[in-house]
Amino acid sequence: MRTEHFNRIMSRLDALSPAQLDELAKAVDDRRASVASYQAIDTARGEACCRHCGSLAVVRYGRAHGLQRYRCKDCHRTSSAITGTPLSGLRMKQRFSVNTACMGQRMTVRQTAAECGVAVSTAFRWRHRFLTAIVAQQPTAVEGLLEADETYFLLSMKGQRGLPRPARSRGGKAKKRGLSKEQVPVLVAIARGQGYTADRVMEPGMKGMELVEVLRSVVRPDTVVCSDGNSAYYSLQRELGVTLKMFSASKHGCPINPSFHVQTVNSYHSRMKEWFNGRCRGVATKYLPNYVAWQRLLEWFRKGVTPNEFIASALGRQLINT
Repeated sequence: MRTEHFNRIMSRLDALSPAQLDELAKAVDDRRASVASYQAIDTARGEACCRHCGSLAVVRYGRAHGLQRYRCKDCHRTSSAITGTPLSGLRMKQRFSVNTACMGQRMTVRQTAAECGVAVSTAFRWRHRFLTAIVAQQPTAVEGLLEADETYFLLSMKGQRGLPRPARSRGGKAKKRGLSKEQVPVLVAIARGQGYTADRVMEPGMKGMELVEVLRSVVRPDTVVCSDGNSAYYSLQRELGVTLKMFSASKHGCPINPSFHVQTVNSYHSRMKEWFNGRCRGVATKYLPNYVAWQRLLEWFRKGVTPNEFIASALGRQLINT
């Protein structure tokens, strides 16, 4: 905009009524959020490259839907920062920064929809698109002491139709006591003092070899794994060569060796369950990996995750566990 045009607009502000000033302020805020969203997307994935062949020989090729597009000199295809990501195909990208700000505050779907000015179904779809890429952002080659333990969530078919069993009220109980196919284990491994967190939603009746495959890239031969008395963890020592310290307690309930405990990971479980079963009022099992990844992201950014960091993570740039 030319300077004279801007000055003409500013000179007319005194003639606006209070209602018009409020409307103008809202429009300015919306425009500021829109610019922030597009800038965050354009810069989130770092160096410009072709999203089809990976070539760095790209040139600017105009803008489309508010985003900078690039044309590859090698494969001659065009792409933008969101091409090939879970966010590709989503509309109203100008609201992405508001959406991620709401997710950073753990807002409910309805609260997020109200803040973004979209339908509840849209806010729900955005939530899980933004979390898809974060699920795979796990640590690798962790050194030191790794606390590993699993917690259990009741198998939930929340939101589904045509249930294979009679519906139960939220917060219901399993038919069988103890571990069963109705309990879904969630493995969490935390590097004590480092913040690295690995997690995975496991199959009911967790097996030793499944545990090995989950932690194969996480641990190193010199890693010390501390866990409870679950026999599945012995497979880690046998297959990966790690040092295994099984948690044992005295008759008074205190660990015999204070250095080897799982209090850090159990505290993590407690916060996760309080959120999932409390504010979320239960999480459907098919969406459980996304919510577990969401918890991992917010735990990494203890002081608060910014919209730019959230968008970058959703586009596949690993900022956590690095």
